[in-house]
Amino acid sequence: MSVLVTVVSSYQDGEEAARKLGIAPASLSPAPPVPGFAQTWARMQQEPHCSACGRPSRTSGVIHDPDHGLRWFDRCRECLLATPPTLRMPPARFLEELREVAADARLPLSTYTDEGGWKGE
Repeated sequence: MSVLVTVVSSYQDGEEAARKLGIAPASLSPAPPVPGFAQTWARMQQEPHCSACGRPSRTSGVIHDPDHGLRWFDRCRECLLATPPTLRMPPARFLEELREVAADARLPLSTYTDEGGWKGE
């Protein structure tokens, strides 16, 4: 059994990405309150354009703007890669906590970092 762990970005990461890409929240489509997977998947099936450059998007998410509320934020592959999420703690601490959770759940875990290479099995 293998488990894929992903770091979920917060509204704050999306807001930061929108700023980096020069997107005005007012230009984005309104989003429903706390859309679930089904709503996000339905949006992806509509094939929205990237909010930044207009190319076909590959991911949809939601950002919160104090003046405009929740807004859909769609990004193509290139714009997504240009705006990676920001870790809210030092990477070493994140990896330490991830290893602890995996050990508590008795799940095998392999991590790779540029600093330390492969750790654990």
